[in-house]
Amino acid sequence: MTMSRFLNGAEASRQYGVLAGHYAASLLWTDPLADAAADALQPLGESWWPMVLKSLDAGAGAKPDTPPALAALLAALPPEPTEDQWATMDAGRAAIARTGNSASLIVQCASLVIDGWSPLMGTSSQQAIRRLAETGDWWLKLHAPGGLRRGSEGYKATLQVRLSNAFRRRAVRDAGTWDRRAWGEPINQGDLFVQVSAFTAVMLEGLHRMGYRLTQAEKDGYYAFWRHAAAVLGLHKTWLGMIDAERCGQFWKMWLLVNPPPDADAKARAERTLDELARTGGGAAFLDRALMSGMTHWLLGRDVAQGLGMPKGLTTYLLPAIYPPTSFLSQRLGGSRERRLARTVAALARS
Repeated sequence: MTMSRFLNGAEASRQYGVLAGHYAASLLWTDPLADAAADALQPLGESWWPMVLKSLDAGAGAKPDTPPALAALLAALPPEPTEDQWATMDAGRAAIARTGNSASLIVQCASLVIDGWSPLMGTSSQQAIRRLAETGDWWLKLHAPGGLRRGSEGYKATLQVRLSNAFRRRAVRDAGTWDRRAWGEPINQGDLFVQVSAFTAVMLEGLHRMGYRLTQAEKDGYYAFWRHAAAVLGLHKTWLGMIDAERCGQFWKMWLLVNPPPDADAKARAERTLDELARTGGGAAFLDRALMSGMTHWLLGRDVAQGLGMPKGLTTYLLPAIYPPTSFLSQRLGGSRERRLARTVAALARS
């Protein structure tokens, strides 16, 4: 029998109140504008993305051959923030970017968890690994200086993720294997919000445990950065207003409570993905694997790590003792760059 994506509903309502109800409803929310645009772009085959880029560059003066559904999607994209708002957002973005490899590790650990707790969308393990590479590439482009400004590589990548999600929804529905009654819609609004929660609340909490000390202004700026990014990504305005420290933190915990834990297939998939991440980490594979497993235990909790089939190892106990002093020294020396994630993305893209 297919497991529902909303287990423990009574307990979720008791602990998280209306947030649980919002999530239950969001399982049936998708992104109508992106879905309509994907339907219109489907006949173009592999030429759909060049059409989007040309139409995006045309701005208000849409190209004559732009499909009306695509024009509607582009017209509904959020307005550009003011320069003061950009300054606030960029302070948050830059603070995260300065943590370099530490942020990269959190992105990879959180992505493993989201993949493990989500229904398999009829794709192979290799395709799942490729999506992980695509997520990493998108995250890097988004966090480059000016990466979220309209027309930048990060902005375009965010729009491409949004439309790719719509194409994936279409493909899954057409395959006829998706259990809508148990799982809701594929890549629904709840799926988008858990990703945003991972890249904000989980990211900031993880960095704090690692020893990084961001100012309140930097944290506020980072949530503002993701409110704008999520609007481009297609998150509904109901959820956009909930992108803050309290509700993103609560949502992550609630999402783990109500979704079924990984089954044997999901654990095996996580094992293969972990092996692939370790292979591309740039060091000895067995050490990188131990690092990723220990990080997941430390940053995301024992239950989450064991749910993915990751046993405790020596790094689980060593990391809390040695990582914070190391990150403190890194901050004193001016921070690091995103070498690990960039290296992993390049290696996964080649595999």
